[in-house]
Amino acid sequence: MKKILCLVFLLAMMTACGREPLMKTLADPSPDQLLHSSEAGLSMHLEKARYQKSSIVIGMELENDSGQDFGYGDYVYIELKQQDGWHLLTHSDAVFINNPDFNDFGHVLQAGTKTEMEFSIEGLGIELAPGEYRIVKTFLSQDVPYFEISLASPFRVE
Repeated sequence: MKKILCLVFLLAMMTACGREPLMKTLADPSPDQLLHSSEAGLSMHLEKARYQKSSIVIGMELENDSGQDFGYGDYVYIELKQQDGWHLLTHSDAVFINNPDFNDFGHVLQAGTKTEMEFSIEGLGIELAPGEYRIVKTFLSQDVPYFEISLASPFRVE
């Protein structure tokens, strides 16, 4: 019995100590390397451009100076800048099970308005190492012809 308890304790310690940040990227660069923080009357501005490694919560302001409404959701994705361009950080699909509101729809940014939003990196189940990143947010027009706009704002983790 003691051997089993010791084995269970040893496995638990190895799992806890051997846990490394789950920061992996897709092998190929993102297809849209030239995203901007403003386009077609929409803009996204981050509260800060630099963050410390621990527990990052990114505050952002979304503004719609266009003549039409745009839909969006709570989901954003993070890209890491590498030598050959921006690469999408991957995360577990469990993120969507644990947070069912984490999607690309559900809110409307009406023409001529702005709103504030916060995003916690912990919500993705990853930890960011020092480096250069960008947060990407997608919007969908609410009128025909329907189209999508993606905005990106860069930030650093030190």
